[in-house]
Amino acid sequence: MASPAQAAPISAHAMVHTCCTPTPMKERVFSEAEALGSGYIRVDVELNGIFATPDAEPNWTGLDEVMELAQRHHLRVLGILLAPPLGADEQDFGALAGQVAEHAKGRIDHWEILNEPDGDWAFDGTAEEYARMLSASYDALKAEAPGATVLLGGLMRPHDPSWLERVFATPGADALHKFDVANIHLRGPVDAVVRRYGEFKSWLATRGFDGPLWVTEHGYPADPAFQSDRVYAGGDAAQAAYLTQTLVGLGELGAPQVFVTLRDNLEGEYASEGVENIGPEPDYAVTRRPAFDAVHRLVENWDQLMAWRDEQRMNEQEQRVQAAAAIVSTTEARSARVKFRDARLRVHSAQDELARPHAARKLKVRLTRRLARARAMLAGRRTMLLWNSALARWHSDRAYERGQAVELLKQRIAGG
Repeated sequence: MASPAQAAPISAHAMVHTCCTPTPMKERVFSEAEALGSGYIRVDVELNGIFATPDAEPNWTGLDEVMELAQRHHLRVLGILLAPPLGADEQDFGALAGQVAEHAKGRIDHWEILNEPDGDWAFDGTAEEYARMLSASYDALKAEAPGATVLLGGLMRPHDPSWLERVFATPGADALHKFDVANIHLRGPVDAVVRRYGEFKSWLATRGFDGPLWVTEHGYPADPAFQSDRVYAGGDAAQAAYLTQTLVGLGELGAPQVFVTLRDNLEGEYASEGVENIGPEPDYAVTRRPAFDAVHRLVENWDQLMAWRDEQRMNEQEQRVQAAAAIVSTTEARSARVKFRDARLRVHSAQDELARPHAARKLKVRLTRRLARARAMLAGRRTMLLWNSALARWHSDRAYERGQAVELLKQRIAGG
């Protein structure tokens, strides 16, 4: 039943910094990302931790450490290029990004240009400045590492793409064609998460981008105080159920990668968003939540779960067809009953005519023929009524059987 981890589009949003995360913590995070079954691990690559100034000699220690850990733990790295050194402009950012990609070529080949650039907390520039930064970075990355894949910075507000509209409209940047993979962050109620993915992908298509759309941050708090979906409330178990539902839903929509928040960090709603908690030094002890096991189960059984979900959708579609057919059948049966009554009245009318005295011979022949036709019509209507009744019973039985099958599939997907 198990499938390779790479078959599942599930990766780890790890909040690991090449510049300044302690080595034992890095080791723990990479080890846990592997245990989860992640395909990628998302890592912050601070340019100012490599280049003290735009012209300084690079210090590759932190980046090399990340690449060694990734190789040891069988993970691919998504590097977030951010935090340029003081005094760097958009062109400098691009040039430094190119140097990093050239150094990591063959070991890291996916690069994200800033994190949440549409958020004031993360980027203090304008949409137009980001467009020029994205353009310069794309050109430099492709020049230094032609096989590199460039991601748009993960947007924190995909439901409001007005900021990205300005990026695309920036003169001379050609920003729409300066990334290979679009990128958003999704949080909130299950229905909103799944709906917004589809809506944003459609929005991009109307602008001319039909490439992949990744979700590089996705999580849900375990703390009931911050669980915003009323259907998924109550603590750890609700977090596990929520992630099961959203990851399968995004998988159905074809999301190539969804990065689940691996560990607790920050404050408020994010303080319990991880599928586990990693304690402080010196032990960095790990406490896994039920959500960790739920996500790992999805990774291990992804292909089978998707097959079950496809079958469930087929069953649901067939039930809809059957329901529509039953409506048609009911309508036809009602019509048949009306026609049956009409035919019966015709028979009675013809019989009454024949019963009248002194009927002429020709008239009697004509009435006899009319009576025969009316009787034949009556028999046909009676047959139609019996057929529609049998068909309605068949549709009802099939709908019940399909309903039972769907409930069984839901139980299997829930996994317990």
